[in-house]
Amino acid sequence: MVIHKVFKYLALLLCVIAAGFFLYTISVGDEAIQSEAADLTNTGALQNATLAPMMYLAYAIMAITVGLVLFFVLKGIFSSPAVLKRSLISVGILVVICLIAYFGFADDSVFEPGVAGNVPVMLDEGEPLTASTSKLVGASIYTFYIVAVLAVGSILWTGVSKLLNR
Repeated sequence: MVIHKVFKYLALLLCVIAAGFFLYTISVGDEAIQSEAADLTNTGALQNATLAPMMYLAYAIMAITVGLVLFFVLKGIFSSPAVLKRSLISVGILVVICLIAYFGFADDSVFEPGVAGNVPVMLDEGEPLTASTSKLVGASIYTFYIVAVLAVGSILWTGVSKLLNR
């Protein structure tokens, strides 16, 4: 119960700090920040005083949130052998789906489809697409498709079984 109060007051403190930075940014105005960003000779003091602290505060809040979520999730998983077993089975199923997508469906083609002369696909950075990157992207897409089909199938299965059991 004490930890709940500590986190509540920490969250309140972070909200007050964020509100202060937000109000200061509003009082300075968008035009001042934009004109300073457009001026290449300026050192960026206004942006460092307004936007940088808000970014660091957001990073801190994100780190605290992720840390707390990981702590409580791991605490919940390791609290019971049955929960740990179900979690490991779920992770194993996801790994199997990823392996099926990578080795079974993913293609390592790096050429533009439908273009004569085997022109390689170019990335935004100006580099050509490699076979390994193409295979990883394809595996990711196929993994998403497989998981989406399984999710929709489980929703339909649950709905149909509830209708049939009435």
